[in-house]
Amino acid sequence: MGLRLILGRAGTGKTHLCLQEARRALHCSRQGKALVLLVPEQASFQTERALLSTPELRGTIRGQVYSFRRLAWRILQEVGGAARLPIGEIGKRMVLRQIVEAKKEDLRIFHRSAERPGFADALAGTLTELKLYQVNGESLLQSYNQVKEKEGNNLLAHKLQDLALIYESFSAFLAHTYTDPDDYLTLLAQKLPQSETLRDGTIWVDGFAGFTPQELQVLGALMKCCHQVNITLTLDATTIERASDETDPFYRTAQTYQQLIELSQQLQVPVEETVVQRKLYRLQNHVLQHLERAYFHRLTPVLPGPASGLVVGGAVNRRSEIEGVAREILRLSRDEGYRWREMALFVRDMEPYHDLIAAVFQDFDIPFFLDRKRPVQHHPLVELLRSALDALHFDWSYEPLFRYLKTDLVPLEREEVDRLENYVLAHGIRGYRWRDQQPWVFQRKITGKEEDLERQRKDLERLVAVNEARDKARHALLVFQQKVEKKGEVRAITAALYELLMELQVPATLARWSDQAEEEGLLEEARTHRQIWKAIVDLFDQVVEAFDDQEMDLATYRLVIEAGLESLTLGLIPPEYDQVLIASLNRSRSPEVKAAFLIGASDGIFPARVQEDGIFDDGERERLKVLSGLELAPGSRRRLFEEQYLVYVALTRASERLFVTYPLADEEGKAMMPSSIVARIRELYEQVEEKTYFVEPPLFEEEEERLLQEYLYHPRRALSYLMPPLREAFAGRAMAPFWWKLYDWFVRQASWRSELEGIVPGLWHHNQEPPLTVELSKKLYGKKLRTGISRIEQFASCPFSHFLSHGLRLKERSLFRLQAPDLGQFFHEAMKIFGEQVFEKKLDWASMTEGQCGDLSKTIVSSLAPQLQNEILLSSARLRYLQRRLQKTVGRATWTMTEQLRRGSFRPLRLEASFGPGQGLPPLIVPLSQGRSLELVGRIDRIDGYDGNDRSLLRIVDYKSSFSRLELAEMYHGLRLQLLAYLDVALAAGPYLFNRSDHHLIHPGGMLYFTVQNPMLTQQGPIAPEEAAKSLIKKLKMQGVLLADPDAVRLMDRDLFGFSDILPVALKKDGTFDSRSSIMTLDQFQKLRTYLHQLFRQMGEAILDGSIAIDPYKRKERVACTFCAYKAVCQFDLLLDENQYRILLDEPSEAIWSKIEKVGQSSSHERSVMYDLSQCAKGNKEGILGIDGSGGYDRRRF
Repeated sequence: MGLRLILGRAGTGKTHLCLQEARRALHCSRQGKALVLLVPEQASFQTERALLSTPELRGTIRGQVYSFRRLAWRILQEVGGAARLPIGEIGKRMVLRQIVEAKKEDLRIFHRSAERPGFADALAGTLTELKLYQVNGESLLQSYNQVKEKEGNNLLAHKLQDLALIYESFSAFLAHTYTDPDDYLTLLAQKLPQSETLRDGTIWVDGFAGFTPQELQVLGALMKCCHQVNITLTLDATTIERASDETDPFYRTAQTYQQLIELSQQLQVPVEETVVQRKLYRLQNHVLQHLERAYFHRLTPVLPGPASGLVVGGAVNRRSEIEGVAREILRLSRDEGYRWREMALFVRDMEPYHDLIAAVFQDFDIPFFLDRKRPVQHHPLVELLRSALDALHFDWSYEPLFRYLKTDLVPLEREEVDRLENYVLAHGIRGYRWRDQQPWVFQRKITGKEEDLERQRKDLERLVAVNEARDKARHALLVFQQKVEKKGEVRAITAALYELLMELQVPATLARWSDQAEEEGLLEEARTHRQIWKAIVDLFDQVVEAFDDQEMDLATYRLVIEAGLESLTLGLIPPEYDQVLIASLNRSRSPEVKAAFLIGASDGIFPARVQEDGIFDDGERERLKVLSGLELAPGSRRRLFEEQYLVYVALTRASERLFVTYPLADEEGKAMMPSSIVARIRELYEQVEEKTYFVEPPLFEEEEERLLQEYLYHPRRALSYLMPPLREAFAGRAMAPFWWKLYDWFVRQASWRSELEGIVPGLWHHNQEPPLTVELSKKLYGKKLRTGISRIEQFASCPFSHFLSHGLRLKERSLFRLQAPDLGQFFHEAMKIFGEQVFEKKLDWASMTEGQCGDLSKTIVSSLAPQLQNEILLSSARLRYLQRRLQKTVGRATWTMTEQLRRGSFRPLRLEASFGPGQGLPPLIVPLSQGRSLELVGRIDRIDGYDGNDRSLLRIVDYKSSFSRLELAEMYHGLRLQLLAYLDVALAAGPYLFNRSDHHLIHPGGMLYFTVQNPMLTQQGPIAPEEAAKSLIKKLKMQGVLLADPDAVRLMDRDLFGFSDILPVALKKDGTFDSRSSIMTLDQFQKLRTYLHQLFRQMGEAILDGSIAIDPYKRKERVACTFCAYKAVCQFDLLLDENQYRILLDEPSEAIWSKIEKVGQSSSHERSVMYDLSQCAKGNKEGILGIDGSGGYDRRRF
């Protein structure tokens, strides 16, 4: 027996020496004592390949490559100890999750963390650390008592107490049945003396910088039973004493050296002469040799001359960094003959890079292998399991159920899933409605309109397809639920879950996906699809092995499976031999490569800012060592110093060329600084080649040669670079001859011409829409355009939005939730019913009390609630609370309305007054050119009137659920026309409304918005009820425009003096209007009506002429796009010249009135609008409210 240490700096041939000695022994004899290469697990594949590539060595049993854990398994198979079932890492996490759940009441700290994502991983990691450092439950309890005695029951003591409980519970679970693989090395050390396999064998231990106490125990056992144990360490033998400084890169390996010497002395194992490797075999470039020797020695002189083979590259961002690296790799491959396997990328943190590298390298057709454990949390099969369990746990709720259906593993076409999803969202379906055997018959509320009846017919057709999709979607899940809805054995639940997957034919689907990926050249994806099924079956096996006949309800079982799925990863071997390796410095065993790319050399990234993780922080680790002598793994401070060793490893991987790159900004554009590595390299060389990697090449002619060398290494990327200069050329600007040459190259290449032809038409893309043809417009709209006022307003906001909404009739997805339009319709209906009941019960508006309004409103809301969105107000406690709030809001609104009417002489003449063919009031008909016409229809919330002897006054009141103002500029631009149009209709029908002759004067009294709200008072301190009522009346003051006639205004607020509490006006002491009053003269009202007719004519002509321009307005801070539902369709982009807002200038009122007058003068010769008043009489089935001579009301028919 004996220990031999092999020391040397990086690249001195330590691994090569071990392989050569093993090869010589094998050449001498294929049989004999064991020859074992013991390496880190991630290096076993590379080492095995290197050993088997020995010439004339076709295979061997004598020579083996093991990792520590694999060696343990092999020895335990020989001498016993492997009979108990091993519990895998996933099984361990599931068991720990169950233990924490079961021991919640006894845990002092961890019961609060149990539900947090990643807690099971942190707990499992801590238990592994405890075992690696040979700490058991008894040791934890002793430490707890010592900490408690010295510091009291603090956080650290509670952690130790909880860990001791969990450790003992986990050990009790394992007893006599299972083995924790973390105990394998302890068992190996105990069993090695009994092994004949390794007795008198030769061991080479290579690739380790340090060993855990468990591994040291195994090495000690190997020293005792083997002929020779050779251990390599990356360490300069001449500087062992100096390496006692923590900042030295060899500090860790120097500590390991001392531990091994001490271990051999304790075991009385002779230490053979240390082998010191001095010559740098790997680093053939003198520039890289200088870097290896000088990087950590501050007094080393600068290397003169060009630093050939060393490149420092800065990039605009991470994408441009990886694209720059990809170009360098292609250059080395094509121009200098490098094989893919002779190049490698090394990164400290793989997380922000792996997806980016995969995308860019696939784009450049570079074969690569990402050496990392693949997390599979987002694989469709994992999502299927998780969402199936969630769907049952959360009573078939929407989110988990459609995650389940959208995995593509359920036998439903995507179109069927989309149709089903739309239906479920529209009707709020969940729970028993999914499980019910009756077919779904939910439909939208039908109003009786012709278009609604047609929609109902189509809905019935869709309903058949929806129910068929529903049956397909729920069948397998219903069968699974029936098997597991009662508490049962874990084995039975797992079997039911497996049967669910087989019912869905998951293995066949995964095999098909794998074949498709392989055909497309996506080898890694193909292997993932193949391995995931085995991983899930292994997970099921571990669940059964861990819990077997233990009874568990589905809720607990779901948590156990979730813990297993959280930690599920796949390890893939390289699918090809000749590939570029992408490796993480802290995980991968780096092969010998000619060219190495150290990417992500940014400040704080590499060397990394090490953070505390796990259950114990750094302070607690130090206190444990001091208070109880308990030693655990090094804390973050020690790991920070160990970053220097990783730097050393990174800088010594390449034999010929080293590229160190860094991004200057992250994905959000935040600046990033280069690492200290970059600064140190600049210090060591007189001339370092530095490059900058841009997102795209510059467009200047003089850059032609550099472009050829640095950017154009792959046609696909060259084609993307060609697009910006081509766009400039097609815009009429000059393009450098070089780009025309490149364009000609693509035209001549048959294999690339089709891709060019597919891309170039996009350069002519003009994000605007030409007008519809006359024929198409006629098919869409006809010759008579019947429409509401809001549609005209939408056209004025943006013609394209109008076209999508009313031409193509695109609709947003219906959702089972209360939205602003739903509440608006609800309030309108409630206010209408309130007014109707006032008339039917012959109540006097002026004498109604607040209590009467509240009682009546409560009854109205209760009757309307079931009609709103398929009984949505009855669907949950939160929405039932909302119903009570709606009662208060309607009560407040009706009381405010009666109070406003009480203060004046105006009374409602008509509620929800419809105008149009067959309605109570006539439509507004606007004659257009070519025999066409615009017919405006709609419904007026409320028409109030005052019938005097010399004249009558009309005012329009429109209900709004939010605060609104009426601005002249918005009416002028066509953005707010409803009130004015309603007033125009009412004035035209005025003689009928008042039952007067056509000669009777009927003037506009005003047009107002009434806000249906129950506002909050923000006044501090107590407030009297009378003051509160007055404040609420003020907050709900109507907004709009009134006739500039003090007498008319006093008919609405008879006690008006100063500012009105209910109207947007104020009277001065002399009886004239304050300048802040919102008023118009009679002449202005008439001019505005004339302008309205002309505006309707212009809009109607434009719509029927097929105008569909993408032309949204912008006025002040308001833009048409803010609440537009069609942004994804129009793709309006301010970066495009053709996509600019139509700016509506904020002009003074005088300027607007001047323009309105000019329009009126120019249109005086044109045909005016028409009102067919005979339609009013024929269509008035409900009757119109008229005013009798006594001031009361009666119902009369025209």
